[in-house]
Amino acid sequence: MLKTAVPVLGLLVVVLTGCMSAEIASLPTVDVNGTWTGSLATGAATYTVVLKQSGEIVTGTLSGAGTADGPIEGVIEGNSIRLKEASGYGNTPALTVRGDQITGIVRGTTLTIRRVN
Repeated sequence: MLKTAVPVLGLLVVVLTGCMSAEIASLPTVDVNGTWTGSLATGAATYTVVLKQSGEIVTGTLSGAGTADGPIEGVIEGNSIRLKEASGYGNTPALTVRGDQITGIVRGTTLTIRRVN
């Protein structure tokens, strides 16, 4: 009985390890919860973004962008975030998240926002 139990136990460990690795790989690698402020490199306006993250899904609000102010949503992919207006209009390219800073090119210039809380 012991001779057959050892290979079965070994196979079970391999299967469970693979399942755990797939589960861990799908978890977001960044946390974007909180209030973020910043501007484009041109400095024309200061933006405030309040984000709430649930897994890889992000919701929140944008202010300081004039007619684009309002609800936003997005998706975390590794250390990147893609945001859009909740209405589906106005997608951003992938922005890079590094700790308390999000950066990327928006409308041909660099956007930098930093977490303030």
